[in-house]
Amino acid sequence: MSAGSALRRFASSVLVIAVPALLLALSASPTFATASLGDGDGASLASTARPNEAVVAAQAAPAPCNDPAYTLLGGKWKQTFNWSYRSSSTPDELNESKVLTVIKRSFDNITESRNDCGLADKVSATSAYLGTTIARPSVTNRGNCSPRDNQNVVGFGSLPSGILAVTCIRYGNNNSITEADIRINANLSWALTAGSCHFWQELLEPTMTHEIGHIFGLGHVGERKHGRLTMSTTSDGPCANAETTLGWGDVRGLRHLYPL
Repeated sequence: MSAGSALRRFASSVLVIAVPALLLALSASPTFATASLGDGDGASLASTARPNEAVVAAQAAPAPCNDPAYTLLGGKWKQTFNWSYRSSSTPDELNESKVLTVIKRSFDNITESRNDCGLADKVSATSAYLGTTIARPSVTNRGNCSPRDNQNVVGFGSLPSGILAVTCIRYGNNNSITEADIRINANLSWALTAGSCHFWQELLEPTMTHEIGHIFGLGHVGERKHGRLTMSTTSDGPCANAETTLGWGDVRGLRHLYPL
């Protein structure tokens, strides 16, 4: 199984990135796919995750610490990623403070290249939490990217049925990412820890770690050959937490983009 290939087109100073989304009918866990919308002064990339039936394709993939694969979206942050959380969007059944703790930890998973492979943190990417905001993520309830507002916001909201989260990324000049937002599906049942997760729930941290990987410029790797990496197209399934920590390929991609 694969999630499609990336198509990059350059037109004058406007970068347009389109990654066709092929939802995997045979997969079991959330499928991460991408699509894009241009906004006239840059590019927007949406990353989605959709749960389906249980998947076996990744069983033939190398262990995460033995898999060097990574792909890049074609841009990077050239400064600290400053972000805010729309706390009022937190679903009633979730504790706002605990959700924020999970999201912050997910950022650290990427910027500190947290892994179980014994790989040292040699990634210079940084993020900073600015506090809560009344602003909404620049993502529509259909999962499209809305016009830029010069803010980086994470929050919950309605999304099409089955989609876990959508990340929209906008690009500026000189290979730079200038804005990114994540909208998490408020209509799904989320768990904040593996110990409290029920079999019908999705764990928030591996999903957020994957999406934040996109924010920092990592693309997808195919599920069949690389399905145990965090940036693979399909997660390991409900309550599975392995993709919270990065594999060798995920770390290699971040080191390439953000060397010390």
